[in-house]
Amino acid sequence: MISTLFKLTWVFLKIGTFSFGGGFVMIPMIENDVVNTYGWLTKAEFVDAVTLGQITPGPVIISATFIGYKACGILGATVATISVILPSFVMICLATAAIKKFHENKILANFLRGARIAVIGLVFDAGISIGRSSVVDLTTILIAAASIICLFKYKVNPIWVMLGAGIVGLILGGVV
Repeated sequence: MISTLFKLTWVFLKIGTFSFGGGFVMIPMIENDVVNTYGWLTKAEFVDAVTLGQITPGPVIISATFIGYKACGILGATVATISVILPSFVMICLATAAIKKFHENKILANFLRGARIAVIGLVFDAGISIGRSSVVDLTTILIAAASIICLFKYKVNPIWVMLGAGIVGLILGGVV
């Protein structure tokens, strides 16, 4: 158990420290460690954790908490949650005084411009990874297509799309 707690701490400190661009960027990194390296969750459980995170406040934190709980109970949930939050908290505290200098720094501006492009790739990777595990039959293909249309063509709020897709899945799950 202690070994798992140290591994949870390492995984989520590393992810919290080196992932730029928000929660979706973290997904491939978390999946690699949690599913592929340590096997704390199956691919399906990981997708469930990400889904749970997306329908609740604080997506990455909820996913980290769920993963920590699955790996090591309440203590694991606590360790994973603190570990994923701590790097950002420390960085924000340290950067607050230097924000103006960072804003005017050409080197940092160029770094961030490049990092933003990488974020697009990481978010795309997360979408493909979750899609491979989730879009598995005609029903899920139709739900995914309807969700994409609602989001991009009709600009429906993502919360309503998630809720609607969940309800359709619930109804069709009992019928099919």
